[in-house]
Amino acid sequence: MEYIIIAFRSRAHTVEFANFLKSNGVAIEIVNTPKEAGVGCGLSVKVKKQSFNFCKNAVLKLALSSFAGFFLLTSVGREQRVRSI
Repeated sequence: MEYIIIAFRSRAHTVEFANFLKSNGVAIEIVNTPKEAGVGCGLSVKVKKQSFNFCKNAVLKLALSSFAGFFLLTSVGREQRVRSI
């Protein structure tokens, strides 16, 4: 399975972004930021790959200063790979 992780350095910004996406009909999940992302501890928003373009535009629109990046999360069995996109 592949998902997009949107990482922030602020829990408040993560929740604000998640609420914005939810209010626009995007299915989201708030998850712990994978350590492989290398952006420190915190929370991130997990979305389906199909939502990536909407999320990119939303990040630009909201201009949240703690935005840390987009990551592709690939899960195969118990193995999890994370790469910056």
